[in-house]
Amino acid sequence: MAFENVLLIVIVIVVLLFGAKKFPELARALGRARAEFEKGKQEFNREISQDTDENVKQNEPTFEPKRDDSTF
Repeated sequence: MAFENVLLIVIVIVVLLFGAKKFPELARALGRARAEFEKGKQEFNREISQDTDENVKQNEPTFEPKRDDSTF
């Protein structure tokens, strides 16, 4: 319940400061910024997981059978 009250107060203050005509534009810009942030976060996580996968593959031991040339 407290969150709704705070959100309502913030909306009222924004409307008073910027006017009712600017409020939808501000909300749209905020939504776009959030979407871009999420997109960047997903790209970052994808790159990190790819780098981690590549490092694991590079550090995997390769199996090479030993040749025993010392047979008589």
